[in-house]
Amino acid sequence: MIEKTKILILLLIILSMHVKAQNLTNKKKDDVLQSMIKKIESIYPFPEVSAKTIIGLQEQISNGLFYRYNSPNEFANEVTNSLEELSNDKHLDLIYNPGLAKALLEDTTPAATTYTDEEAKIEVWNNYGFKELSILDGNIGYINLTVFFATGYAGKKADIAMSYFSECNALIIDLRQNGGGWGDMVDYLLGYFIDNAHPLLLTISESTINGSLYSEVVPQYVPGKKLIDIPIYVLTSPVTASAAEAFTSHLKYFNNNVVIVGKKTKGAENPVTHLAIDENFVLQIPGNKKIYSGNPNTWEGVGIYPDIEVETKDAKKSAHMNAIKKLMSMTTDTIALDKYQWALDGVTASYNNIDEKTVEKISGSFDKIKIYYKGGILYYQYEKRAASKLIPITKNYFLVEGADYFRIKFILSENTVIMKQIFSYGVEREILKDK
Repeated sequence: MIEKTKILILLLIILSMHVKAQNLTNKKKDDVLQSMIKKIESIYPFPEVSAKTIIGLQEQISNGLFYRYNSPNEFANEVTNSLEELSNDKHLDLIYNPGLAKALLEDTTPAATTYTDEEAKIEVWNNYGFKELSILDGNIGYINLTVFFATGYAGKKADIAMSYFSECNALIIDLRQNGGGWGDMVDYLLGYFIDNAHPLLLTISESTINGSLYSEVVPQYVPGKKLIDIPIYVLTSPVTASAAEAFTSHLKYFNNNVVIVGKKTKGAENPVTHLAIDENFVLQIPGNKKIYSGNPNTWEGVGIYPDIEVETKDAKKSAHMNAIKKLMSMTTDTIALDKYQWALDGVTASYNNIDEKTVEKISGSFDKIKIYYKGGILYYQYEKRAASKLIPITKNYFLVEGADYFRIKFILSENTVIMKQIFSYGVEREILKDK
């Protein structure tokens, strides 16, 4: 099972907020550190890395590094920083979470099941990661997926989402804030994007705890329409990690229509398990060693590089623009081309296109409509209704904020100014500026 990195796991601390954290004694710290080292030595799947990590930890312990931190959270965070730096493994963490530790110690069910049940108490408030579904101009789907949650809880959410996008011309999958999740959801969602006539074996891993084998398989059948023939854009950032990286890498490898946009991902690959150190601390540690992979690409410690590198905040706009241009290149249908051009104009709208000379000419009244400039922004107001911002596409062509179906173009001549109202369904109206 692929679990999340510390970004998401730290949210589990909420489960323990009712327990007042006591300062740690040096003996308690030593007990935690020595118990943790024993688990790393026996469980970590790469002996050369664990040996190097343990030597580094013991040196830091001898130098008294961890004795400076008496708060359990600060202690856990500092140990985690050392673990990740020494091992170059973003999955090797010490977590202070009495609630989870207690559940792992007392529950007889597998640790993965206990962890999932505890995490579900939080993720239900986030719709199990399916935070936003929308259709952008150009009939391009957009999904903001913040976690790959277990299919036992979120499988129906996945089917609903994929059904929502079933008639889209392209799809943008936003993983910029996705720290990972559960491998079964990765496998299941990939079933919607990979053209596999038979179940597709992705990986086989062997547990370093009990020698059991675990496989990841993309299903042949999903209940909805497969989205295998449309452009797919995956948005990534340095936060994108673990299961989100697995999804990105596998999707890119098995589907030729995929483009990655944004920044390099975190580089946390190895599947992990969670083990109680004591009644307060939990060790997150890779507990499986991959013995087969149908995808030769790896990202442990290096991350996944985007095809189109842009600043994280600009990735959605860049992907949207790229998708529209790609779709335009794939059709000769005049109606489709008009729709895509309308969408492209909207995406390229920017306040940077404002032209003050044009603003001066067009400001004023057009029958019941008033155009005015305030605080560096141009506004459109019909009678006494709330004013809408006009965002320039060109110096005389404007997007009306909040009205996707409606644009305004001003036709300027020496003695007249005409406002042309342009509607997405083909209607145009012209209004002469009042004298």
